[in-house]
Amino acid sequence: MCAGLALAACTASAPARLTEARDERGFTIRHPQTWTQVRRDDAVWFVPNADRVPDVAEFILVVTRSAPGKLDDPTIRRVVFEVLPVQGVSGFQQDARTTAQALWYKFEVTGTSAGREWASVGVLVSGDVRYHIAVCAKPLQQWRSGQKQCDEVIRTFQPGNLNR
Repeated sequence: MCAGLALAACTASAPARLTEARDERGFTIRHPQTWTQVRRDDAVWFVPNADRVPDVAEFILVVTRSAPGKLDDPTIRRVVFEVLPVQGVSGFQQDARTTAQALWYKFEVTGTSAGREWASVGVLVSGDVRYHIAVCAKPLQQWRSGQKQCDEVIRTFQPGNLNR
């Protein structure tokens, strides 16, 4: 009996169930059901604790901005670095979902918010009129267990029509 209890105590809890949010700016994103949505300027945050935005190490963030045409590679990198307190980049490449209508770039970055380090995956999707940056981050020490959930969030992100 004690061994069973010890094993249960050591087993990682399952990630929170995801639910879908549709935004009037056209995007759809999935987030943990218990998280709170917070709007700040051009950003929508999904966080476990709304009182700490933007000083959080676990979050889903979607930023929507206008653009005069599809962004080029240097601009894509610059705007991601402007949105997040990035410390390191471990990947930044064009995503296979790129079409004539939308340019997709996937990236992996690390950063720090209020002294707490986090790791993240994200995507920037650019059209002729606007772009979205979607990021899912977990505290660095939880990245190994949280990356699968973040990958699903970013994989299922839908930008809507970015060309009108």
